[in-house]
Amino acid sequence: MQRRNAIRMLGVLAGVLAAGVAPQVLADPWSDRETGRQYDRLGRYQGRVEEDGRRYDAQGRYEGRVDSNGRAYDRSGRYQGRVDSSGRSYDAQGRYMGRQDESGRIYDRSGRYQGRIDSNGRRYDAQGRYVGQSR
Repeated sequence: MQRRNAIRMLGVLAGVLAAGVAPQVLADPWSDRETGRQYDRLGRYQGRVEEDGRRYDAQGRYEGRVDSNGRAYDRSGRYQGRVDSSGRSYDAQGRYMGRQDESGRIYDRSGRYQGRIDSNGRRYDAQGRYVGQSR
């Protein structure tokens, strides 16, 4: 259960971070969002993020968007949280959720290491196991 929660946290943080963080955190030097296709650890297509911040699932259904300031919205337009320019993420109520440092390491709100995203968009859990990729 704890591993599942850690992977879920990594997924949530990675999703928000990958869709709307500052350029120094991501491997995408020309944009403040990482765009492209997302894949799980087995190489299965999970969805995509467009250049304008719109997110789509594997079936092409609209999931929500992230604006240029790092604020995330669900498909109904409800505010979900944000990521600031230094990689810190906050939920919809403004509570600190975690952060991603300059080298791609992700930490939860308690400062515990949750995983990392490398410069090629590959995601790893806290034990170093590959869990997916953004291309």
